[in-house]
Amino acid sequence: MDRRPLTLIPVLILAVGTEAYTGTVADPVDERDDYARFAQTALGNATRGRRVFADTANAGCLRCHRVGGDGDDIGPDLSDVGGKLGREHLIESVLEPSRQIVEGYRSVVVATRDGRLWTGLIKGETGETITLVDAEARAHVLSKVEVEDRKESDVSIMPEGLASKLSREQFADLIAYLEGLRSAGQPTPGSEVAGPLSLPKGFTSFRVAAGLSAATALAIAPDGRVFVGEQTGALRVVKDDKLRSEPFVTLAVDRTWERGLIGVALDPGFARNGFVYLTYVASDPFPHHRVSRFTARGDVAETGSEFILLKGDDQRTLGGPVKAGHQGGALHFGADGKLYIAIGDQTAGHPAQRLDTFQGKLLRINPDGTIPADNPFFEKAAGKYRAIWALGLRNPYTFAVQPGTGRVFINDVGEARWEEINEGSAGANYGWPAVEGPSDDPRYCAPILAYKAASVTGGAFCPDKPAAAIPVHYRGKYFFMDFVKGWIKTLDPDHPESAETFAEGLLRPVDMAFGADGALYVLLRDAWVVDRHFRPGTGSLLRIGPTPAGGATLNTPHRLDSSRDGARHGGPR
Repeated sequence: MDRRPLTLIPVLILAVGTEAYTGTVADPVDERDDYARFAQTALGNATRGRRVFADTANAGCLRCHRVGGDGDDIGPDLSDVGGKLGREHLIESVLEPSRQIVEGYRSVVVATRDGRLWTGLIKGETGETITLVDAEARAHVLSKVEVEDRKESDVSIMPEGLASKLSREQFADLIAYLEGLRSAGQPTPGSEVAGPLSLPKGFTSFRVAAGLSAATALAIAPDGRVFVGEQTGALRVVKDDKLRSEPFVTLAVDRTWERGLIGVALDPGFARNGFVYLTYVASDPFPHHRVSRFTARGDVAETGSEFILLKGDDQRTLGGPVKAGHQGGALHFGADGKLYIAIGDQTAGHPAQRLDTFQGKLLRINPDGTIPADNPFFEKAAGKYRAIWALGLRNPYTFAVQPGTGRVFINDVGEARWEEINEGSAGANYGWPAVEGPSDDPRYCAPILAYKAASVTGGAFCPDKPAAAIPVHYRGKYFFMDFVKGWIKTLDPDHPESAETFAEGLLRPVDMAFGADGALYVLLRDAWVVDRHFRPGTGSLLRIGPTPAGGATLNTPHRLDSSRDGARHGGPR
């Protein structure tokens, strides 16, 4: 018998059907791409999808997955999968199950001395035996004496090739059913968004990267690299449409609730100096905001390059029913070359009106951490609080600076009635907690747009002359998104009293920015805070732009294409 060490080969066992396939499954990329695009834009029928899910002549998912009290626990429990994963992630999970395997469900290949290979999940192990469950839910008890070698596999026990068993319509029905699997009352804000992604006619969405955990913010370099902050402490780099496995830097953060790594910006001279600015909540010696600068060396931070620009307040002393809430964190460079930082009120309310705390403020500092002498409260405030540029904000989750004009639009998450977009100005007071939403109180600056409460998050100005062929109608417009409703809207900065829908059907969008290529990059995340509903690795980065000329398509199974106008309306609190 051949005694060479076990080499893992792509042994695929169909975990969702009645047959066992080994070797290469006939599932061409173009067919997979076609199924993905169809399911993204077709509503599907959840009732029919349930039959596809259960029927062993179709998908037969109950053979391995549990929903409620039905099914088996060979694979992950899917009872709440629709409230955790967006449609595009569900599509990928079915079509490309090996792309991202849920921890605890990696298959193992075992070679026994009789020359056989066993592939499945280890469901039990003693000193003498290994219990391996295969895709047909059959348990095999193997004697360790007979085991010659075993290795964990990067190939899921659920193989690719499911689409070949279903029609496109059946596949869309299956996705519609999975999308509807969620607990009563919705386990987390934003999880009610369902249905296909809707974009304006002539626009295409391409999923650039998946596998992000608790994504919070992004910044795009002139060379096209996308820097993505993960709340849990890692700054990730997406390069050439691939998420690099090695983080740019991993920070020791307090990741409780809304704390963590919460903001990223690149220096205007990044191509020359490699400066990357981050906002995060450090835990030592107490929970506090920290703004630091790092120096890039290639795709990672130079060791020891952290330079702390600003330290925030001891969050233990500022009150608030949820001390780890309303952290804000966004930071951007203004047209004046200064660094602006948004800080939330920590749910405490009244500190937003004080000049002896950063809570509920927009700050302005020099890139080296010093405070500009022309800040509006430089004479009234003391010490580091001279950095305050505007006050009276609740949870300024994001803001954006308009190229050319330098106008600042602040997205302030409301309490229960209103979401606000405020125009930033030196010394402005936006009234929180005394007022919220539209107001004629002369003491405060009223929002330029307010809408009924949901959860306003990311914002970005479309360049007047984008690199891509974006229709003139959108150039110069302000794009903003809602985490709970899952839409992106646009408004005219000079006539901001109304907004129009650009996209719908996004699951938990948190930030966006226009890249050097002219496309809009949109960041999606998991549960809105790091709590018991949080599931790592389920965030993603999308790129939205005009459909390539001539109807050409991107060679990827993750393109989300829509050719119809908005179909329906659909956080951080």
